[in-house]
Amino acid sequence: MRVLKFGGTSVGSAERMRGVAEIVAGQAGEAPLLVVASAVGGVTDGLLRGSEEAAGGGSAAPALARFHSLHREILADLRSELGAEPAAAAEADLGALEREMENLLRGFALLLERPPGALAVLSSLGERAACALLHRLLAARGLAVRLLDPKVLIRTSGSPLSASPDWEATRQAFAPLRSDPPAVALLPGFFGGDASGRVNLLGRGGSDYSAAIAAWALDAERLEIWTDVDGIFTADPRLVRQAAVLPEVSYEEAMELSFFGAKVLHPKTIQPAREKGIPVRVRNSFAPDHPGSLVHGAAAPADPAEAGARGITYLPGIALVDVTGSGMAGVPGVAARVFQAMAGAGISVILITQGSSEMAISYAVAEADGPRAVQALGETFAAELAAGLLDPVQLRPGGSILSLVGDGMRHRLGVAGAFFGALADVGVSVVAIAQGSSERNISAVVAATDAPRAVRHLHAQLFERRSELQLVVWGVGNVGARLLRKVAEHQSRERRVDLRLCAVANSQRCAFEAEGLDPATWVPSLAAAALPSSLDALLAEVARARLVNPVFIDCTSDDGVAAAYGRLFAAGLHVVTVNKKANSAPFADYRRLHQTSARLKRRFFYETNVGAGLPVIGTLRSLLEGGDRVLRLEAVLSGSLSFLLGALEEGVPFSQAVRTARDRGFTEPDPRDDLSGLDVARKLLILARELGAGIELADVQVLGVLPPDYDASGSVEDFLAGLPRLDPIFAVRRDALVAAGRVLRHAGVIEAGDGGYHCRVGLEAVGPEHPLFAVRGGENAFSFLTEHYQPTPLVVRGYGAGGEVTAAGALADLLKIVA
Repeated sequence: MRVLKFGGTSVGSAERMRGVAEIVAGQAGEAPLLVVASAVGGVTDGLLRGSEEAAGGGSAAPALARFHSLHREILADLRSELGAEPAAAAEADLGALEREMENLLRGFALLLERPPGALAVLSSLGERAACALLHRLLAARGLAVRLLDPKVLIRTSGSPLSASPDWEATRQAFAPLRSDPPAVALLPGFFGGDASGRVNLLGRGGSDYSAAIAAWALDAERLEIWTDVDGIFTADPRLVRQAAVLPEVSYEEAMELSFFGAKVLHPKTIQPAREKGIPVRVRNSFAPDHPGSLVHGAAAPADPAEAGARGITYLPGIALVDVTGSGMAGVPGVAARVFQAMAGAGISVILITQGSSEMAISYAVAEADGPRAVQALGETFAAELAAGLLDPVQLRPGGSILSLVGDGMRHRLGVAGAFFGALADVGVSVVAIAQGSSERNISAVVAATDAPRAVRHLHAQLFERRSELQLVVWGVGNVGARLLRKVAEHQSRERRVDLRLCAVANSQRCAFEAEGLDPATWVPSLAAAALPSSLDALLAEVARARLVNPVFIDCTSDDGVAAAYGRLFAAGLHVVTVNKKANSAPFADYRRLHQTSARLKRRFFYETNVGAGLPVIGTLRSLLEGGDRVLRLEAVLSGSLSFLLGALEEGVPFSQAVRTARDRGFTEPDPRDDLSGLDVARKLLILARELGAGIELADVQVLGVLPPDYDASGSVEDFLAGLPRLDPIFAVRRDALVAAGRVLRHAGVIEAGDGGYHCRVGLEAVGPEHPLFAVRGGENAFSFLTEHYQPTPLVVRGYGAGGEVTAAGALADLLKIVA
């Protein structure tokens, strides 16, 4: 026999009940079926609210009206297919339930309280009403259906609102069904009956438990839990969009997952099935063709070569109770008394962590139980508290439990390290830790506000082998606009890293959307943005959104933005920058910034500061990390000057070469910024600091391209108009160099010497033997003469001018964050 349980959403409307009938009819010919049904979604909560209103002196009429209208609407929709007589019978059943409900609510109103036994009967009306409708619908489909009474079959004892099964009595009650099962039987879930036939509830979510008890008592071949999701997921799909359905899990894994927050199964459901070895399949009644998840004893552990884990759960609403005191040290039985106090107060302990000396015991309870837990401990340890042997009991509410669950974790080294390392990556502080002896579960208590982003990051790191970065692009000019286009292209390809654009800013406004902006159509979003272009406003939005892995990409040349990188690190953002100002700032500021990045574990990448898209800083760091020492570094560090001097070499007049370089976007809007050599000096300073030199920009000897006595003042247009006066001077110099077989290059040079490094920038005349001789047309080149690379230096050379290559370099830096 098979047991099929349908939840509240699966019977939540006439259309959903038709779906249930289709599923049942499709399986009815394969094996005898027991169908267990919940109340229509929301009905039980409505009954309880009605009881509170009545007992509080309010009117019961609204609750009665809600119950009546919901079920009568379903009946009206089903009436034509039920037929007149079955519809009238269903209507009579609903009428009887409504009268019962009215009598119960009237009693609550008279008593001004809700006796548990009467409240249990009221709470069972939802399941009984759903089955009254479903019974007639299944019969109308030609199925021979027998409606069963849970009070007779599911035998219970204990509290009417949270009873326990009497297993032996229940098995005896189901004996006739085992020996002579009907084709289809229908059983209301959620409740049973005691020895006197009175209604006892199995607890909230107890319809799953009803089905599991019935499957156990029937020795069922399979238990199917039909719900509104495709199965058991690797994480809550409401939190993690990439969560995947697990094809199979073990009984033990399913119990851990359900206990620590996975809502698809009731925590008590698995044990009866596990005892009898009954497979449990979780399926979606909204997508009946999906195979769902199978819970069984032969489930293969998750691949230890991967995460080794099956899923991540998230249990909110947790409070930690801390019991500490010097008087606890070495005293036997302290822990026993703590948990006896909890048992006496009827409080379930969810998680425990304890110091070996018993001087500190912390445990998690439901947040609602926290004050009662403190009171119970105060009564139990009254003498110790009065004598000062025990510190005042501390209650820390506002927590959530994150749990990593999987049988395969015991076979994989480093799971705990990966788990806690991932939490550290996103700045989530762990308040308490627990790990079971089976190594099937690692749990951590974190702040409730941190839990959702922690779950998303853990899932990405451990299950998806994929990372997501949330981008803030600050500046959308020449480089920023091109970077956004490259981000859009990246997202359109198969990739290991997802880039979610959360903010775009220009000098006036900032568009912010935590769920993501389209990098291909950011322009109208920015035009319509109301947020000012302010770092304070941005950081407030980032804090509210609780972004997991935010990255600030500075595509400006703004001194103020560069000076704020430390604040960005402190707010949890990584920084990628094309702006050279921070790394060429006074050395004390430079050192403080890099120390802050390291201390806060925020990544700071700036490869484009010196070579646009060329891997210069990465190459230099590789040399140093390999134990090499740089003796001399010579570099063409300006793509614009490389283009300009290359054009001059080909006979182009100097003034025309400058205008062409400006028109093509190779230079700054004011070419004097490039011709002065100051931009090259900043780049050389950054390289020198990478080598360990603690120098300032003033320590770099700088000679620009223009003659020292040339008056370059005035507006940009005035400056450009006066440049032809220099054409003869550069032509004579070019001709002399050509005659000598040499060329002119604007280079930066760093030389190792006694006591440190010496840096200079200026025009250099080089011959064919020199590594910079062939560099022209906008190329950059870097020659590293080192202890390992000599006498032939290591050369990095490539195109180094324009927004396109700089944007490509920024994208490469961005992807290094999760490398």
